[in-house]
Amino acid sequence: MDMNTLNNIYDTCVNAMSTNSKLSKVDAITFALSIFGFKVQEEREVFEILINKLTVFFDTKQEEAHVLDDQEIMPWMHTVDSDRYYSNRYYNYLQNEEQLPSRVIDVMKRTNEDILERLGNPNVDKPFRRQGLVVGNVQSGKTANYLSLINLAADYGYKLIILITGIHNNLRSQTQKRVNKGFIGYNSDEQKYTGVGSTNDSVRHEIITAKQPHCFTSLTEDFSGKIRKTTAVRLESAKNPVIMVIKKNYHTLDNVIKWLRNNDEGRRFINEPVLIIDDEADNASINTSKKPNETTKINRQIRETLDLFLQGSYIGYTATPFANIFIDPVSYDDAVAGDLFPKDFIFTLVPPSNYLGATKFFLGDDGEPNYDSPYVEFIQDNEDSIPLKKPTDFVLTELPNSLITALYEYLVSIVIKGIRPISNKHTSMLINISHKTQEQSEARYLVSQEIEEIALAVKFHGSKLQQERMKNSHLEGLYRKFLPHSDECSVDEFFTKLQKVIDSVKVRMINSASKDKLDYDNYENGLNVIAIGGYSLSRGFTLEGLTVSYLIRNTAMADTLLQMGRWFGYRDQYSDLCKLYIPDASFEWYAFIAQSIEELRSEFSIMEQNGLTPAEFGLKVRTSNTGLLITARNKMYHTEAVTLSESFSEEAFTLRGIALNDLQEQREVFTSFALKSANTYGFKPVYNHVKAENDKQFNLIQEVGVDEVISLLNEYEHSIDDNGRKEALISYIEERKDELATWDIAIHKCYLGEDALPQVRTFAKSCYHSDHVKTADGGGRILRPWEEAFGLTDEQYALAEQQKDKSKVKQTARFYRRNRSRPLLVLKSFDLYVGSKKTGDQKGKDVPAYAISFPKSSNHNPVSYVVNKVFMQDYFGEEDESDELEEYYE
Repeated sequence: MDMNTLNNIYDTCVNAMSTNSKLSKVDAITFALSIFGFKVQEEREVFEILINKLTVFFDTKQEEAHVLDDQEIMPWMHTVDSDRYYSNRYYNYLQNEEQLPSRVIDVMKRTNEDILERLGNPNVDKPFRRQGLVVGNVQSGKTANYLSLINLAADYGYKLIILITGIHNNLRSQTQKRVNKGFIGYNSDEQKYTGVGSTNDSVRHEIITAKQPHCFTSLTEDFSGKIRKTTAVRLESAKNPVIMVIKKNYHTLDNVIKWLRNNDEGRRFINEPVLIIDDEADNASINTSKKPNETTKINRQIRETLDLFLQGSYIGYTATPFANIFIDPVSYDDAVAGDLFPKDFIFTLVPPSNYLGATKFFLGDDGEPNYDSPYVEFIQDNEDSIPLKKPTDFVLTELPNSLITALYEYLVSIVIKGIRPISNKHTSMLINISHKTQEQSEARYLVSQEIEEIALAVKFHGSKLQQERMKNSHLEGLYRKFLPHSDECSVDEFFTKLQKVIDSVKVRMINSASKDKLDYDNYENGLNVIAIGGYSLSRGFTLEGLTVSYLIRNTAMADTLLQMGRWFGYRDQYSDLCKLYIPDASFEWYAFIAQSIEELRSEFSIMEQNGLTPAEFGLKVRTSNTGLLITARNKMYHTEAVTLSESFSEEAFTLRGIALNDLQEQREVFTSFALKSANTYGFKPVYNHVKAENDKQFNLIQEVGVDEVISLLNEYEHSIDDNGRKEALISYIEERKDELATWDIAIHKCYLGEDALPQVRTFAKSCYHSDHVKTADGGGRILRPWEEAFGLTDEQYALAEQQKDKSKVKQTARFYRRNRSRPLLVLKSFDLYVGSKKTGDQKGKDVPAYAISFPKSSNHNPVSYVVNKVFMQDYFGEEDESDELEEYYE
């Protein structure tokens, strides 16, 4: 059965089930097949494909987006008479051609209508400037969302749309292709209609031609000086919308500004309304200049472009909003006034239920790092061949065994995907081991050699008996990776199929120094490709049918790490084939970032419920623990020391590290405090509200004096990770002695002489040092959310749960703190392990640690402390200076 017939049958099924909600998938498929002259029993593979596609289309769940606004919204779209020509055909294209789930399209429509309502109305003679931010997830469909907005904006009067993509040509070209399909409907390079413009109807073709948007860029041409000089279309005379898809590049933006100035006929402002969409808005768009009264080039040019128009709207799109939120919306001087902070609104998009993202890769159902993640394999053999910290004269001469194993995994995934009824026939592998193009070139050579060697083994020995195959190391490695899928075909069938496809595997290097391309469209039956790259593959670029990723990078930068996550996305029917190979240190950081992102999203949802603004959200993030680490990272390469400000109001203070020296003395500090407090104030079992029973590990002492708590904090030995922060914590408490006069203390029973098991925390080997273990980079959250309910009255707990249910945020202790009348100090005892408790090495037994859950304070002033460059380098490693970034300045 050809693809057109299959799609027609699928469309018939969708229409039948949409018309009759009681019709089952099986009945719909049976009905549709019969219309086209087929029988179910004779088309089992087609049946499975249709079942899978209909399941995704009808069963995928999609939540609404969340939003923070600076002011009350004044809806205006209802005042404009629009036929919604562009947006209607785009949504039809998404449903019929891209086959997006119906609920996803419905939410996309509503979300982008809400966004457009927050932009200025281009149909009234009134100047405006709007600035907003849309936060999605890596590889979650941000492009489809902003294409929805582009179509809608065109329907409602926006004349010029400037889409600023990433800083690399490959990403700009890929984005142009999607704009061609999703908005323009025409591919000027091939001179043919595509996507929304494809039709066999002559009448419809006339309409498409008449309403086709003007586009000044193509797959191969950015907005160059040549195009600027030869473009005949003028904004004021253009009947249809005008769009350009440009690279985020100084010279390109300079060409745009010169063209616009030439267009305005000497006027100070341009009358036609503009919508500027900044894709990957956290990359290169932010003003990172450390000199007073100066701005970086790209930032200045984007603002200058926006300033040319009487009516202008700017929207940034990103999956890693740290930099955007860290723009200070208040402390402008004249030179940086009107920066790109999303002052008017911030939207956060919720990914559909079939999205495979960071939380599924790195966290368990409890929100904690999942060291047994089915998607992760740990690299432990790279130091001899690809060390994390490479010497200056490093040359890559051999591949670690783990990378060869990953190649086996990839080859197996090609075969198994081919067996399954999967519509995406492309299968890709990502190798990202260096930011240097020379090392990427060396990797391509070695990987190509390895693939050739594996191919020879498969061809010459693949048809032999299994006993003979196992004498070859490559075939043995392939067999071990095949075993989990042995229920899908026999081992003989597997090797027979592999023999047929292994020669189709391409090895390509994707960077600014290579002419290689990922030309998926040229492979109708699917491209099997191993893509080797660094920065060019780290932002925005989509690898089709990605199954296996191999990553060795020395970075702990939150945004950089997340953007390297090309393995996130939609993997319907083959998510079990997806594997990520990373060192354990990288896993720790990814888990920490995944937790941080979830916490930020939770905070966002809660602040939405309370009607707070983008500026207030930005302040909240900047003074959070995650925010402080990012602040330190942003400043670390420009100064020897950084002053950080932190507020603990309605926050949890948790240690960033635990000292491992003199553990017996530390236990005695806790024991002495516990016995003295129990003798003075008495104690009782902690009631665990979540479990509705007395807690088995903790007792509760209430109304302990603040001076006794301060004395304990001074006596406890903090690790180097909390240098300066201990003093800031004590200062915070002392400045609020009236508010924090008495405390609840949840004490592990061992400090009161009772038998109780210590809690277990697991960390990667890289977190352990001779005298301390890091806890801030994932794996060892000191305080669990439910523990912050210790000491609450029944009334306080019930109110907190009501507020939490209303916010629809599952994992948060925010409302326990909000309803707490006294601060809670929790004294803990841990057993520490490397990796999991079952297989790991124990690194510490009965290790004392503490955490504090603070109520809301009426004193909003943060406390400050200084961290030095040694601390920052210890946390973040060395920043990659990619030689690919030269393209940004070209």
